Amino acid sequence: MSWPTFHITISSSLIAGYAAVRRLAAERSDQEAWRVLFLGAWGTGLSAANRTRRGQVELAKDVTQEAFQRLIRYCDFRELQDPEAFLPYFRAVCRNVARDALTRLAPELAAQVPLEELDTASPRMEKPATPEQLARAEQLKRELLATLNPDDQQLFRLLVEGYTLPEVSGRLNLSYTNAAVRLHRLRVLLRNYMKDNNL
Repeated sequence: MSWPTFHITISSSLIAGYAAVRRLAAERSDQEAWRVLFLGAWGTGLSAANRTRRGQVELAKDVTQEAFQRLIRYCDFRELQDPEAFLPYFRAVCRNVARDALTRLAPELAAQVPLEELDTASPRMEKPATPEQLARAEQLKRELLATLNPDDQQLFRLLVEGYTLPEVSGRLNLSYTNAAVRLHRLRVLLRNYMKDNNL
């Protein structure tokens, strides 16, 4: 009997990031661990801050830098039992710093926009989807996945799960540029699929 083979791709930078979190839990003054963490999480933080700052890249860079400063001052890495919890935690820190910056720089705008609206660059739906709409969306997703090759299926699943492009490139062990090209091709396929199915 032959067993199926499963291929798991884990980026070496992701593994290094997990190790850095563990090292910082043991010793906060480990400069090399901070360097690895900074290099590995910068893209994730910048992406989260940029989304909240609505494309203001220079402000997003400042926000990401301040988020790292908050990590240095306040993060208790011993509380992060699961190193995979670090990136979602860091995203939340970046969003909070971006919200604070908005409140500081434009208090009148911050008072008008609910904080949860700042987390996404696209407006929220006014009504939740009906069960029929959700079922149809799930059916279309399954049909689309069936037309994709395994690599594109994996890319599609990561994007649907909310991973940013830097995170996708790390998880698939691709360069940022290669991941961006594959994402572009996937969007073209999706656009054509939707056009062909009158969606």
